[in-house]
Amino acid sequence: MAPNQAGYAPSVHEHRYHEPPEYLASRLHDALAADPRINQLDVVARIVEGEVVLTGSVLTHDRLEAVEAVARRVAGDRRIVNAVEVRDLAGIGEHEPVRSVRVAAVGDVHFGTDSSGQLAGHVSRLSRDADLLLVAGDLTRHGTADEARVLAEDLRPCDVPVVAVLGNHDHHADEPEAVVRELERAGVTVLEGTARTFEVRGMRVGIAGTKGFGGGFVGACGSDFGERLMKDFIGHTRLLANQLRAALVGLDADVRIALLHFSPVEGTLRGERLEIYPWLGSYLLAEAIDGAACDLAVHGHAHAGTEHGQTPGGVPVRNVAQPVIGRPYTVYCVEPAARPVLV
Repeated sequence: MAPNQAGYAPSVHEHRYHEPPEYLASRLHDALAADPRINQLDVVARIVEGEVVLTGSVLTHDRLEAVEAVARRVAGDRRIVNAVEVRDLAGIGEHEPVRSVRVAAVGDVHFGTDSSGQLAGHVSRLSRDADLLLVAGDLTRHGTADEARVLAEDLRPCDVPVVAVLGNHDHHADEPEAVVRELERAGVTVLEGTARTFEVRGMRVGIAGTKGFGGGFVGACGSDFGERLMKDFIGHTRLLANQLRAALVGLDADVRIALLHFSPVEGTLRGERLEIYPWLGSYLLAEAIDGAACDLAVHGHAHAGTEHGQTPGGVPVRNVAQPVIGRPYTVYCVEPAARPVLV
C-alpha cells in the first residue's frame, strides 16, 4: 500500500478498522454464512458502539467456537460480544419436528423453447433435500407463453411446492399474464405483491413475493422528483416495496420469507459494475423487508454478484441467480427468529 502525504503507509487492518460499520457487518455475515463449520442463516453480526455483537443460535458448542473464531479473524482487534446460543436438541423426541425449514432456491434460469429437461431431473425428487422451491425471476428468456410452457413442464414433476416471481425478462414480450397462466397450470404459485402460506414440517412458512424494481441505494439513488418519467420510475419501485411489506406483515406464519427478482441490498451486488447498481435493485425493498420481521430474503438478477448479504436490520439476503450459485438450486436451512419490526 502506498504511503500517504505524511509518509505513513496504513496497514490493511487499520484501513478496515475505519471502514463503515455496515461494511464490516456485511463481511462478517458473509464469512459466518460461508464457513462450512457454521453455515447457518440465523447467526447475525452487528456493530454496536464499535463492538462486534453476535446473536442467533447454533446446534453445537463446536459451532459456537467456530463462530467466534471466524469473527475474530475478520474483525481484527475489535471487542467481540458473542451472544450466540447453543440450541439443546437432546430433549426433542423421535417424532417431534425440528424447527427448521429447508428452502431450495434458484433464479435466472432463462428458459427458452429449447430448454426442455434442464430442471426436471433435478427437481423430481427434491423432497430429499428441501421442503420448498423458490424461483427468483427471469424464468424465461423473452417472456413468451411458449417459453413459460417449457419451464412449466420441467417444474411439473417437482415433489415440493414451487413458488416464483417474475423478472424483467418475463415482461419483455408484454405478456406477463400469459407467462403466469402457463406456470399456474403446472401448479406453480406466482406472487406479485401477494403472499402464500405452506404447512411444512409442523410449521407455517409464509412466502411474500414481488419482482421489485431499480432505483439504487442510500447515497446513490434516484428520487421521485422532477420529470414525470422519473417520478414514475421511482414510484413503481415504491409501490412494489409497499406491497411487499404489506404482504409480509399480513402473514400468519412461523417463518417469513421475501422472494424477489431485484436486489434489496448492495451486498449481494458486489462483482457487478457500480454504474449499474441502480438498475439492479433498490433500498426501498430492504426497508420493506426490515419492517416486517422477515427471516430470509431471496433474489436473483445480479449474474455477476455475490451470494451472501444482509439488510441494515440484519435479515439474511441471498442472491440465487444461477450464474452465482453455479448449480440447479441451492438449499438454505431457516429457523424462526424473533426479529424486531423496524418502524
